[in-house]
Amino acid sequence: MTALPRTHLERLQRHTEEINRRLAFSFTLADFVNANMNYGRLGDAATETLVSNVAGLMRLLKIPAKSLQPFLLSSPAFFRRSPFSVQTQFTDIAALLGMPWRSYVKKVLKAHRIANATPESVNILIDALATELELSPAAVKAILKRHTVLLGSNANTLVSNIRTTINRLNLSKSDYATFVRRAPGLLATPTDTLETKVKAFADIFSIHPATALKALRRSPPLLAMASDTIRNNLHRSANALNIPVHNWSQTVIKKPSLASYRAGTLLSTVSQIASLFKMSAPDVIAIASRFPSLLCISIEAYESKLPLVLKFCRTLGFDYTPAETLRECPLAFTYAPRRLQERLRLAELGLGPRSIMNLLTLANEDAAPLLRRSRLHP
Repeated sequence: MTALPRTHLERLQRHTEEINRRLAFSFTLADFVNANMNYGRLGDAATETLVSNVAGLMRLLKIPAKSLQPFLLSSPAFFRRSPFSVQTQFTDIAALLGMPWRSYVKKVLKAHRIANATPESVNILIDALATELELSPAAVKAILKRHTVLLGSNANTLVSNIRTTINRLNLSKSDYATFVRRAPGLLATPTDTLETKVKAFADIFSIHPATALKALRRSPPLLAMASDTIRNNLHRSANALNIPVHNWSQTVIKKPSLASYRAGTLLSTVSQIASLFKMSAPDVIAIASRFPSLLCISIEAYESKLPLVLKFCRTLGFDYTPAETLRECPLAFTYAPRRLQERLRLAELGLGPRSIMNLLTLANEDAAPLLRRSRLHP
């Protein structure tokens, strides 16, 4: 503190006292000294100007003191920014991304680094990513909306990272775009980090890195997870389900997103399915080991689909119990309710195949003319 001119130190003290007293903040003199060191323009600012600016930010952006204080300390330039210019900056970016401006303000308060993003810099970022990833601007906006911290990134840096990653991981632009659309944070993840994660994933599941990459392509968020977490999930889940780790590994590779599930979550799912279908947990686990997608369906979805599947089966001449539907046609529960309803309608009218799975898997283009015919029937 002694390195500051006395007049500056006295002014920083006044800033602290007046903002705290009049606006209910809890700044310390040390806070202002540090902010001044980072920004360098607070010691010569008029106290009334700062009080007015901070009050304006609170009013226009509807931010309480306890939320605004850490933001101002990490971005001290905003002490001297016109509240109206800040509001315009934030609302314009929010409109550009297609999100409510108050939602964008909340994003800024969580990730202070994006506070200096401008509509111009965001447009540059959108254009650069759209060109590099061969995506529409709307698709890029959706990515940035999900992971707004990217707004604080330099467009050229991200483009360089994209090119390096595509080259070293031997990905197509389409593959890479698939990754980042589902896990936007990967755009800013260094290539070395991604390579390490792919190799670790391959090691965990005892598969070739190329096979690991194919699996990760189906569940990109796994690349954002710590490798130790994936390994722990795998071993603990295998133990909880009483399945050899090697066997469970093979099951998970069929449905990679299961690698993100905790053992407790899987056990709860198995228990709920067993209760609904009146089966034993080991029977459910045996079926799910062959059809792992069943473990990714919510119990609410099962409850809504079960009556449809039962009626569908009975219409085709199979008077199954709930347990028998899961044993005989487990994949029926992976289809959307609308498809089940449409196929039930065809079954009721005797249109299409009379086999459960053949009718369920009937391609939409083949089912469409049959559905049109079904509408002619009362």
